[in-house]
Amino acid sequence: MKNKVPPEKTETKLLKIMLPEELLERVKSYCNERDMTVKEFVTDAIIDKLKLAYKERRKKPRL
Repeated sequence: MKNKVPPEKTETKLLKIMLPEELLERVKSYCNERDMTVKEFVTDAIIDKLKLAYKERRKKPRL
């Protein structure tokens, strides 16, 4: 993903979530195949989802 801020320059907080084992295993497998961390995967997924949500919101007609 482009234009990432290096982790050492970003303040971070812990996010603790429970996931089904099967889903977590799929994520780990995906990450291993692509030489990325689960943290990178989850961060990218959240960013992508927020961009999509913003784009969808912008499509709605305004009064």
